[in-house]
Amino acid sequence: MERSNLRTGYDRLVPIAVIVILFAGLWPALEVLSERWLKFDESYSHGFMVLVVSLALTLNKWVRLKPRVDAYPLWLLPLCIASLVYLAGSILLIEAAQQLALLPLVLGSFLLIWGWEQTKPFFLPLGILTFTIPVWDYVSWPLQVITVSVNDFLLSFFNIEFYVEGVFVYFPGVGAFEIAHGCSGLRYLLVGLTLSLLYGELNYSRVRTRAALIVAGILLALVANWIRVFVIIYIGYESNMTSSLINEHDFFGWWVFAGTLVPLFFFARWLEGTEPPLTTQGSFSEGGVRKTTSLIPMAILVFGPLVLFSATALALDARQHQKRLAQTLPSLEPLLERDQWLPLFRSDLNGWAPVVRNPDAYRVDVYLERETATENEEVRLEALSALYVYNYQRPGSELVSYNNRLFDRALFIPEETFEIDAGDGNRFRGMRLRLRQSGTQLYVAYGYNVEGRWESDELRAKLAQLPGIFNGRTDASLLALGVSCERCNGRAVIDKLMPLLRTRAEHQLDRLIEKRD
Repeated sequence: MERSNLRTGYDRLVPIAVIVILFAGLWPALEVLSERWLKFDESYSHGFMVLVVSLALTLNKWVRLKPRVDAYPLWLLPLCIASLVYLAGSILLIEAAQQLALLPLVLGSFLLIWGWEQTKPFFLPLGILTFTIPVWDYVSWPLQVITVSVNDFLLSFFNIEFYVEGVFVYFPGVGAFEIAHGCSGLRYLLVGLTLSLLYGELNYSRVRTRAALIVAGILLALVANWIRVFVIIYIGYESNMTSSLINEHDFFGWWVFAGTLVPLFFFARWLEGTEPPLTTQGSFSEGGVRKTTSLIPMAILVFGPLVLFSATALALDARQHQKRLAQTLPSLEPLLERDQWLPLFRSDLNGWAPVVRNPDAYRVDVYLERETATENEEVRLEALSALYVYNYQRPGSELVSYNNRLFDRALFIPEETFEIDAGDGNRFRGMRLRLRQSGTQLYVAYGYNVEGRWESDELRAKLAQLPGIFNGRTDASLLALGVSCERCNGRAVIDKLMPLLRTRAEHQLDRLIEKRD
């Protein structure tokens, strides 16, 4: 009896100790994750709710199944691989690598003490946390493209003059809609996947039934977003961009998504009728006490790698944090020559300037071309050059995020997009904007520099962090140029100025990195 009580206490305490060690070692990544979950206008605002559900399901299975603790050395290899991925992310400042390694580290640790058969029932309760990890942003661009194609098809049935270019839908004489990151439907897709997976875990025993519900959940989540975007575009067109629905589309979107849940749960209920009755699995201890490894070797095998990983991860994070705090970027220099351009004491160009949060260094200058410096407003040529630099990307200071925007959509309407030759084979993007109140037009162009590599769109700017592994750089920057004039060709002015600005910005960024290193 005494040995049995000792064994029972051991089976309970070891998993708790493993969780505590993992929590300590993974704390830097968990802190970043919690900050993303607290951003309620992003795709991961359901994170804490899913965490509570996951913990409740996991605890329920642990109490009911009573898994037996032992040492399973075979699972040391995948655990070590996940640890190396996480540590590499810490060293190279790649948060995506750290976040991708979180669940493999947790599951690998349980596989080490429980083995495959005992850990398998915990895969789904823990696996739903996959839909709360901020690595799904990389599928946002394909979802945007699909949404644009669907709305192009739907609008073709109406007697409306429009054309589509990239992720913009243009209505001549009215304005344009951008199918932006938030319109991709990613948040509805993740919530739909989570609900479908949870319902299947609680009510189904067959894999094919669960798969059918998940497919239905994906399709209905996408349909909800397509309906939302189409209704907003159509009402915006009919109201000449004055409808309040345009600025309140988030609330409208959740109502549409809630409506699509009705047929989803009717379908889920019907699938239950095709399932055999659920059977409750008994505890693993009912089969008798199996022979286990002696306590000391087992403790060394189980806790040794975990303690070593946690200590290394914390040490790396502390070292990197100290290094980051010690790095301060020098001030940036003007990008246009003052012998040709007269500086103006303003921070925007007709109300326009990029919206960039928490850069480590930035420079925004507004100029008037000296040759056009007359009292005649129609011939004046004004330009705004902006360079925003992040020494390294972290939560709240990311180059591509919901908080950063090229223009304020409440003030400006995009009317045209085009490409810009920025020199040396680099292609930037440009657009023509119209001020909502006055109708004033201006031309802007922009490009992203991520770890020494120029990119023209947000998705490529995200992916550009991967090649940076090989050059040791962690910086990320936005270069933007805007011009305003009534009688000149604004696009031609941008074509002329942008290669010069890109070259000077590139030289400044290279010098910043040299001084930092």
